[in-house]
Amino acid sequence: LNADANYKKMFKSAFGDDNINGERILKALSQFMVTMVSADSKYDQVKNGKASFTNEEYQGKTLFENKCSSCHSGELFTDESYRNTGMYYNSQYDDRGRYRVTLDWNDNMKFRVPSLRNVELTAPYMHDGRFYSLEAVLNFYSDNVENQPNLDPILKQNGHIGIATTSLEKQYIIAFLKTLTDRKFITNKQFAE
Repeated sequence: LNADANYKKMFKSAFGDDNINGERILKALSQFMVTMVSADSKYDQVKNGKASFTNEEYQGKTLFENKCSSCHSGELFTDESYRNTGMYYNSQYDDRGRYRVTLDWNDNMKFRVPSLRNVELTAPYMHDGRFYSLEAVLNFYSDNVENQPNLDPILKQNGHIGIATTSLEKQYIIAFLKTLTDRKFITNKQFAE
């Protein structure tokens, strides 16, 4: 960064001189990250009384709250926990999730629950990018969850493995998930290079 005249100019403007060091980079990056707030999606507008859901989006919201919000909750649509969602082990990546950190077999295949803000735009999905569409993710949860010893109990209810959803319910849930996309945030020139 010291070789880049633009960065030296910006550091001088921010810190009073053009000295670029690790501490200043961390401070500048931290301050920049604090400005990155996605809070103007259609979902946010509905919540603030500035818009309304279509019937499909509303149905999706209701289904989401009943079937998905145990893990995807709060303003960021994540509880930030680690969970085993029944993804089959992929030897190509040799990734056993949280187990690699804790070496506790109870953490095998547990991965952090991601935020769903702007999820429409963040494919590929899952920890290893194995799914390229939201429909594929929902199909996995309804039809392909692997019953593992430490599978999250939420995915083992009433003798059923996974989350039972019909094709129509999946369409509704996807319609709702798309309301979490904040186009203003995504196109904000302040965050563009």
